[in-house]
Amino acid sequence: MAQKSIADGSALEKFRVLVQAQGGDVSYVDDVSKFERAKFVEEVKAPRSGIISQVHARIVGEAAVTLGAGRSRKGESIDHAVGFLVHKKVGDRVKAGESLFTIHANDEGKLSEARHSVLAAFGFSDEFVSPLPLFYE
Repeated sequence: MAQKSIADGSALEKFRVLVQAQGGDVSYVDDVSKFERAKFVEEVKAPRSGIISQVHARIVGEAAVTLGAGRSRKGESIDHAVGFLVHKKVGDRVKAGESLFTIHANDEGKLSEARHSVLAAFGFSDEFVSPLPLFYE
């Protein structure tokens, strides 16, 4: 049903209705180029081949705060242009040099710090690792 809704455009139309109902600017739904873009975009490659055995979510979350995508204290501003795109998840096979994640940052120093933190959040195994469930009870 979800694939059909995406294919026939009804999912996008429903999203437009939700954005409008919450007072959002629907023009952003149709023209994503209107969103702010980060100054720096860096694709981070796998340092070795293997199977992803873990991605430590807390480390990724803290690195996102470092970039400015979240707050460590009340009142801090949020930079909506920064964050991560994680390309591999637990159980995925990866080859050395293959893309693990992409960083979007507006500060080179924060980008470097985030790269090291998130890379350390990934664990690798040479043995089979079961993918994590999509849903928990």
